[in-house]
Amino acid sequence: MGWGLWDPDRLPLGARGERVAARHLKRKGLRVLARNVRLSMGEIDLLCEDRESGVVVVVEVKSRMVDSGDPRSAHPEDTVTSAKRAKLRTLTTALVRDARFSGRSVRIDVVAVVFEKGKRRAAIVRHYESAV
Repeated sequence: MGWGLWDPDRLPLGARGERVAARHLKRKGLRVLARNVRLSMGEIDLLCEDRESGVVVVVEVKSRMVDSGDPRSAHPEDTVTSAKRAKLRTLTTALVRDARFSGRSVRIDVVAVVFEKGKRRAAIVRHYESAV
């Protein structure tokens, strides 16, 4: 990549998915508070706030690149296993212990982002509120 040039298609898949998910969530009325929040036991992909309700939203983003065919058939959200759901609950519990979030309502959402290889069109995004 040359100086002054920035191509979002050259980002790693996870980072691209998080960017697409953040834009989608903003359009749905959420405010992104932080990205890639690192805690001792893991990382929260996106930390948001619902502007209308004030609910804090922990967001797990799952991305997948498909070769061809029907990209709607790809389901990266299926990789949110019971172990991953338990980890997300543990991360959320640690988060609400922080004074900034104490006493606030919190939910855990999952956003699935599917890209089709070789296509520059918009990704397919599926948002599951209160998924965990």
